[in-house]
Amino acid sequence: MDKESYRHELKFICSETELQLIENRIKHLCRRDSHAGPDGIYCIKSLYFDTYGDSCLMENLAGVDNRHKYRIRTYNDSTDVIKLERKSSLRGLKRKEACLITKKQCEQIINGTDVEEITEEQEVLKEFLLEQKLTLLMPKVIVEYRRTPYVYPIGNVRITFDRDITSSDCRDFFDKEIPRRCVMPHYKHILEVKYDEILPSAILELINSSFDLQRTSFSKYALCREYSIQ
Repeated sequence: MDKESYRHELKFICSETELQLIENRIKHLCRRDSHAGPDGIYCIKSLYFDTYGDSCLMENLAGVDNRHKYRIRTYNDSTDVIKLERKSSLRGLKRKEACLITKKQCEQIINGTDVEEITEEQEVLKEFLLEQKLTLLMPKVIVEYRRTPYVYPIGNVRITFDRDITSSDCRDFFDKEIPRRCVMPHYKHILEVKYDEILPSAILELINSSFDLQRTSFSKYALCREYSIQ
């Protein structure tokens, strides 16, 4: 199981011009994420779950402390790697726990049928299935975007540029032609900075010198729920 400790997570809404200028500076400090393609980009597709009464969404909008939500995530429309993730928030910090699942298990989860062949390593899946029974977790919205990731080794810093965020309904998670709806103006995107305990001064100075960036509590899930196709 992939399990991270709680980390800091800073988010900023930026224009395309701002992102390009920041990225040009970042290139001199950070290396590209090895998981990105030749162009330095990969596409993320996430299916988010919530309770019948949308408790995850309500807690997110209210800023409730000590909350979590589940999502299934794929990359570049491939089924080779499918992750079930639990994203937790506590006192402004974030943690992500994940396990790999098969396409068959993914379809069983989405359809609400019994999930077969669960392994010992799939601890997040076991806990999800228990919560699914107790709170009626169900698929709510698909979130997609293009991510350009960079990493900085000191402080375990990860900087990502997320563009073209869209939402779609949950008819078929593996349908590549499912209708999508843009949830932000085409010139607005998201800059995220994630780090462990201390943000290195080189990165901090770069952010502070990049226009007048203002932190936001932006939630892709909450925004895409608002604009999801009904």
